Amino acid sequence: MTMPRPRLSPAPPPGGGPLRNPPQMSEATFRRLTVLVRDKCGIALAPSKRQMLQTRLSRRLKAAGVDDFDAYQALLTGPNPPEGEMQAFVDCVVTNETSFFRERPHFDFLTPQRLGELAEGGRAGQLSMWSAACSTGEEVWTMAMAAEAASTALPEAGRWSWSAVATDISIKALTQARTAIYETRDVAKVPPEMAARYVMRARDGASAAVRMAPALRRHVRFGQINLMHPRYLPGRLMDIIFCRNVLIYFDNDVQQQIVRKLCTHLRPGGLLFLGHSDMSRERQAPLRLLRNNIHERLED
Repeated sequence: MTMPRPRLSPAPPPGGGPLRNPPQMSEATFRRLTVLVRDKCGIALAPSKRQMLQTRLSRRLKAAGVDDFDAYQALLTGPNPPEGEMQAFVDCVVTNETSFFRERPHFDFLTPQRLGELAEGGRAGQLSMWSAACSTGEEVWTMAMAAEAASTALPEAGRWSWSAVATDISIKALTQARTAIYETRDVAKVPPEMAARYVMRARDGASAAVRMAPALRRHVRFGQINLMHPRYLPGRLMDIIFCRNVLIYFDNDVQQQIVRKLCTHLRPGGLLFLGHSDMSRERQAPLRLLRNNIHERLED
């Protein structure tokens, strides 16, 4: 396999590496930046995160042509911020932590029989899935492997089709997810039978690069969505929505808003998967907890 060049989305200007002796971020500047982070991303940064934010943003100072964090904050909130800089700021702030088959009980729950039932419960014979905070893509490709394996195990006459939407706030993460290129170590937890069918190895034996197979890639599309936005446009009602280990970064009121909005895109009988670290306190959403932070969408 010869690895293709990645198809890049419009990306912010390169930031280079962090400065050798970066200036310190004052408490006042940190407070102003945390307000901006909440407004743009919904993420609530505790005071203990000042060093983290300073480290992540230090690389942007040189790229933006400023000398300190006060000037950078003024640049972002001024009348004419440089094109792409706000997206670069967002990409620095958000945490992209994921892996293949993360939280395995969720995928054990999605047995071939259950996936088939979900495919027949909405638009007959079609399974629609959404990874709402896909990060660098390992989650949606895991979903894709589970769906493709379950469908193709059936006799051809009884097979159902599937499609997946993967969205994230980070253009940088989406670029990685869309290329579907990873390293051998990244796919270590993929079951051997799935790896044999859906993970393409490089022809160069010395290369550690792997890529998801075309049988998966043709069914997945990508787009940018900010969970803070009033409305989401995934394009259809979903049978399955994954939004895992994301809510923990938001304040409780924002968590409730996000869960309610996700429910408007999930059909009755569909499943919402939240992460083990997410604690949805939303009581007004039409959901029933099944197990392991797996929720079933109820009728309104």
